[in-house]
Amino acid sequence: MTYSNRTVILLFIILFVSIFFEVFESKLHKSIKRTELISNFKRLFAPTSEKSFTTWYGTEITPKYIFRPKSLDDLKDIVKNAKANGKKIRCAGQGHTWASLSVTKDYLVIVNDLNKIVEITKTDKYGWIVTALAGTQTKTIDQALLKNNPPLAFESMVIPDIFSASGLIAVGAHGCKPGGPSVSDLVVKLQIVTGDGELQEFSNEKDPVEFNAARLNLGLLGIIYSVTFRVEPLFNLRRDNIVVPIKDWLKPANLKKLVYDSDSIDIVYWPFNKGHIDLSSDDLWIKQFIRTQDPPTTRRTSLDSIADSALFHAANTSAEFLLNHIELTPAIKGAQWLLYKKSFKSEVLIAPEAIHFLTGLDDIDVDDTSFAFKIDPDFTNVATELLFLIQKIAEYAKKGKFPINISVSARIIRASAALLSPSFDSDPNAYYCFIEASTLKNTPSWVEFFNEVSARWISNYQARPHWAKEWESLAGIKPFLRKGLGNRLETFEKVRAKYDSNKTFFDNDSLKQIFYG
Repeated sequence: MTYSNRTVILLFIILFVSIFFEVFESKLHKSIKRTELISNFKRLFAPTSEKSFTTWYGTEITPKYIFRPKSLDDLKDIVKNAKANGKKIRCAGQGHTWASLSVTKDYLVIVNDLNKIVEITKTDKYGWIVTALAGTQTKTIDQALLKNNPPLAFESMVIPDIFSASGLIAVGAHGCKPGGPSVSDLVVKLQIVTGDGELQEFSNEKDPVEFNAARLNLGLLGIIYSVTFRVEPLFNLRRDNIVVPIKDWLKPANLKKLVYDSDSIDIVYWPFNKGHIDLSSDDLWIKQFIRTQDPPTTRRTSLDSIADSALFHAANTSAEFLLNHIELTPAIKGAQWLLYKKSFKSEVLIAPEAIHFLTGLDDIDVDDTSFAFKIDPDFTNVATELLFLIQKIAEYAKKGKFPINISVSARIIRASAALLSPSFDSDPNAYYCFIEASTLKNTPSWVEFFNEVSARWISNYQARPHWAKEWESLAGIKPFLRKGLGNRLETFEKVRAKYDSNKTFFDNDSLKQIFYG
């Protein structure tokens, strides 16, 4: 049987076309699969369209990408991509910091969408515990604890209720309970996505050294995924606002008695509360909290929060006038004090409502610094430093300078076990004072005042700054912290290197100077 040339050519064409389409279909299928993989990866890894992120203090961060992860897989993908592409990562939550800890040029991960209560349960070792994802705000945790059966509460907590779970511990935030340590010390377990993009668990049972590095880590071990805190049955606090004359009351014995007689205390000086620059007759304001079996006399509602926000907003609105007429600071502060103290009363509140007495904090722009120093057994140095601040404010006022127009305060807590804590101490029963100065942002002579008082605390007590507040601009502060942290810094660095050998999370100039000189 023979075929014509035309037939042979036709068969050849059919064969060629058949092979061509088979190859094309195969490549097309592979291309589609590859496109789907890329699409899925982009979906998991997709950054937001945001070009910048501004912290509460006003620091603008302009990274290459901003991410708002919603799941553990999102976190893992972000870290693995950063590692593969040689990028750095820093994290943020509510952005409530004066320091540059979240600043990066590469990947900024904002954890606010990781907002969930994972579980509330009772354990043999710790009693009641609550686990929350990294971006869960304090007020959300409080609400979940109140709804539990039985109702629960933190034994101590920061005064504002808007901070995220991960942010609280990453910087070593604290409350004002003398019998309690920092919030980091309430943590019993942490889950962190570390430098290899995998989830690691830190606890005292697993490794106490690594745990004490992780529970105040400045974001250097990875991205915190979840935090487990110990809590306790709900309790009530009687909150009193006590006004006492400085010259008669501010003595070590009175301070010591106040600490021993209270569940929590906040010692505040409202500057120029008598309306003039002679501060010799000024008063001290003590917020005292005492545990009680008495039922609550009042409950906070959303209207109270709205009223607080309105008060702070009004204060921020009037700030421009005060800053433009700085010489009127004594008169304005005196008038404000007369109005404000009219609201003082003794009341019984459930613990979270008593502790969180600063709502509306977002509505006022301030400069703020805070340093921790170990308290003398007789409390002499606390009285000395409070009096020093008040006298220094008076000294500046006589020169026509008014650097403080909000308050100075002292909060007393127990020592912390976290390696990088400003209140770290090998003696868990040691007391530490966080002494703080706050003023409206851009107040003239603030920087001068801040430099002077901070230098004194560092020189006299080897005091260490609160990581989240103002400290980075101080001359010599980084070498001082490097030297002061000593062996603890070396221990922390070993843990950090184990979990982030590529330094994916090490993208902060201040921390680099502290760790490496």
